[in-house]
Formats: sequence, C-alpha cells, structure tokens
Amino acid sequence: MKRINKARKGYLDIAKAIGIIIVLINHIELQLGGANRFLGVFFVSEFFMLSGMTFRIKEGETLKNFAGKKAKRLLLPYVLYSLFYLAWYSLRSVASGAFALSDLLKKAAGCLYARTYLFPAREDKVYLMEIMNAPMWFLPALFICLVVYYMLNKYLGDKKKWGVLAVFLLSMVSHYAVPILLPWSIDIALAMMPLLYAGEKLAATDYITATRKTIWLMPLALLVFILITTINGAGNISIGDYGKSMLLFLTASFLGTFLCIMFSFFIEKYLHFIVKVLIIIGVNTMDILCLHLFVFALMQAVCGILNIPADLWLTKLLIIIVGIFIPIAVKKIYKLTFCRDKTT
Repeated sequence: MKRINKARKGYLDIAKAIGIIIVLINHIELQLGGANRFLGVFFVSEFFMLSGMTFRIKEGETLKNFAGKKAKRLLLPYVLYSLFYLAWYSLRSVASGAFALSDLLKKAAGCLYARTYLFPAREDKVYLMEIMNAPMWFLPALFICLVVYYMLNKYLGDKKKWGVLAVFLLSMVSHYAVPILLPWSIDIALAMMPLLYAGEKLAATDYITATRKTIWLMPLALLVFILITTINGAGNISIGDYGKSMLLFLTASFLGTFLCIMFSFFIEKYLHFIVKVLIIIGVNTMDILCLHLFVFALMQAVCGILNIPADLWLTKLLIIIVGIFIPIAVKKIYKLTFCRDKTT
C-alpha cells in the first residue's frame, strides 16, 4: 500500500488525544450532561478508524515482518504492563496478608485471556481483568485487527472489500451465536474491520478540502450521528454491547470519528495555543490508556488521606489531568533512562 504523503498529520494526533480524554472522562465517570452518551459512541472505535488512516504495507513486507512490527508496538507493552500490574497486586496482597497463589493465577489467566469479562454484558459478570488493567484489552484487539487486515490486503488486493464484508459478517455470527466473549477480543477485531477499511479509504481522499468546500456536510453528519445514537444507544464494545444494532453502531462510530477528525483539523489550524499539548497527548495515548486507572487509584487514595471528596466534579477533572500527564512523564523518564543513544 503506497501513500504519496507519509508526513505525520498533527490533526490525527489531536483526534487521538480527544479520544483518550473521552476514555478517561468515561472511566472516572465525569458527568458532562447529555454529552456523555454521544461521546461514548466512538471513544474506542475511533482508534480503529484512525489506525486505518495510517495503515500501510511496506514494499516487500511479509506477514511475519508486519506481525512482528505490530507485536512490538502493541503486544510487548501489553505484556510489560500486565507484569507490572501482577507484581503490584502481589505486593499489595503480601503487605495486607491476603496473598493467595490461586488468586494470582486467576489474575494472570485474565491477562492471558485479555477480556474484561468472560460473558457479554447481558449475562452474569465473570471478571477477568480486575487489577486496573481492564482498558488494555484494546491492544491485542488492534493487533488482531491489523494482522487480519494485512492478510486481506495481501491476498485479496482490490477485492479486499469483500473480505472485509465477510469478516464483519463472521463477527456478527460470533456476536449473536457464541455465548462468551472471545479471547484477545477477536470478535471486536473482526467487527471493527469496516472502520479500518473506511479509515484507509478516507485517507486516500482529499476529504478535508472537500468538506470545507461543502461545509453543510458537517451539520448534516452531526444531525445523523445524534439521530442514530439516540435510536441505537451508546454501547460498550469491550463487553460485547453494540446497542440495538451493530450496523448502526458502526455507522455512528464512523460519523463520530469523522466529526472528531474535522474538529481536530480546525483546532490545529486555528487554536495554536493548545495544539502542542494535544499532540503530545496524542502520541502518548498507549501509555495513558495502560496507566490511567492506576494513577486514578493513587489520586483517589491521596484525596482520602487529605480528606478531599473524590467524587466532586472539579476533583475528577484534576484527577483526569494527572491521569494524562503522569503516564507521559513516566514514559519520558523511561526513555531518558533506558533509551539513550549508546554512542554518547
């Protein structure tokens, strides 16, 4: 897959920043009036579509090389952060005198299965990822999605759209026929394939110029997005909840992501005072995703020690800010400590 312009686009990083901020708002349960319902539609599925917009296969790149590159990018952090959380859980359990090897093995099995629950939201909840690592399900899911999409590109070529359709239909069968949530979010990876495809197709067009010339598209897209979300509901794909319809959910996700990208473009163009901060957040979304619940827990403990109500709107907002910038600082310290140029 060749792209004429391979330069990193700042507005895509801004869109990622907006997405991860929505994730944190959702997880801290910060109420924004009726906006929470609409923001919750695309705050995870957005990242699949954005991955499609940056998707490319290098000349001569084999499946092994492609999968290895994506494993280093997505699975290695998953493993390292999982080990960190298992170690933290073990230390806390030992310190409290409640350590049990069987419970630790259960937590480790949850990390291997990489799903929040074993059963969908409509069933009895059997928790699997309960050591502040629940948001990390996304990393194996995106890995599977990208590898399958590579194979569709490599082996179907121009006919890959039919492969995407077949994969999505398979995900629908899995969603309605399989009683459990599949390991590594395989079902989600297959269901998100149309968004990856849509993102790649969108990136191949001059959609920003076209939208600016026909500015009426923006309010129309917003209106349809609101209408579909009102009918279908927000859903939560991590637990197999797509609202009333998977097709409506994907449509709302596409429209929400498109609106977020266009909004991000206008931020980059006109709101220069926050662009740099948002781009920094955007390029560090993985570490924020993996660490923010841990930071939230620490901050809530600090609030308890200082006798500060942790459920206040302003307190939650401050916790979100800390939950964004502590992981960025940790990553910076790690790079300075372990990734220095060995020639210096």
